[in-house]
Amino acid sequence: MKGTIEKGWGVPLLVFLNERSCASDRGPDEVAAGMRTFVDVLRELRRWRDISLATQSPLDQAELARGYYYAQWRNDTRNKDQHRYIQAMRNRRTTFQAALHASAAADRAGVWHRHEGVDVQGLGAARMTDGMAVSLPLDPAWDACWLDLAIEELSEDPATGDVHADEYTDRVRHASRVAHLGEHEAWGRLEGLDAVSSGAELWAGREDFFPNLQFLPRVREDLENLDPKWFKGARRLLRQLQETAAGWDPVSSPTGPHWEASNIRPEHENARRNRYWDDLDGESRCFELHGNLNRNAGRVYFRLVHEEKAIRIAHIGRHL
Repeated sequence: MKGTIEKGWGVPLLVFLNERSCASDRGPDEVAAGMRTFVDVLRELRRWRDISLATQSPLDQAELARGYYYAQWRNDTRNKDQHRYIQAMRNRRTTFQAALHASAAADRAGVWHRHEGVDVQGLGAARMTDGMAVSLPLDPAWDACWLDLAIEELSEDPATGDVHADEYTDRVRHASRVAHLGEHEAWGRLEGLDAVSSGAELWAGREDFFPNLQFLPRVREDLENLDPKWFKGARRLLRQLQETAAGWDPVSSPTGPHWEASNIRPEHENARRNRYWDDLDGESRCFELHGNLNRNAGRVYFRLVHEEKAIRIAHIGRHL
């Protein structure tokens, strides 16, 4: 299998500018210094792989601080080198809405992201697309390589059709200085997985992409027949489960790992009777944990295998 999947360098890394970092009261000199650091971050990211910079509105029309616009910054001759660098990326610039649409996340209109009580569209878009958020370093709030988000999401009960709001927290990859990027470099350089475009390819590459995940043989059919609208959710969740398993120490955390994916939950007691599958050794076991593929419409059912420091997956597809 190794060598048969194309490397993912041709797939740009989505980088979202946190619009809240452009709402400070800083003056032109401080903004100029912040933009130099911002361009340094972009340079480092592009050293890893190609990137696509997403902004709330076209960058040429954007504010960099309250009442101070990109056009004003651009026209200051001190900033010509940084402007030329950003201008050279003009074919790799997009907006939040376009990036979400291209990542098949546009249907997630019923999701709200907040940071310290304030709506944050760029940070939310970065989370929904498995991308990276970047900020202008003009406020101490953005001096972090991860940012915590409060999320409110509308979901529909598949049994009753009732709509209710789920509230949970998650975090998003972030940088406002080059020093923040070390935390994310291995992830940012990830080869291959972003170029995979079908469930069959996920199955074929499972040993390369997910060395800490195990799959029951029946999952092959699940992936090969996966509903296309669930594909990106499945790829994302498998990536997060792999990151979780790789960082899990069953000795120090016997009750379970820190989940990289949000909304990982055990099945309700009544549902567990229908979550048994024949395990790899032929013994019937309960795969009592699940994660969502796309709101509540799809599921991955799995269990922890403490003795092998692994996560074993029994089903990927429809909500059973």
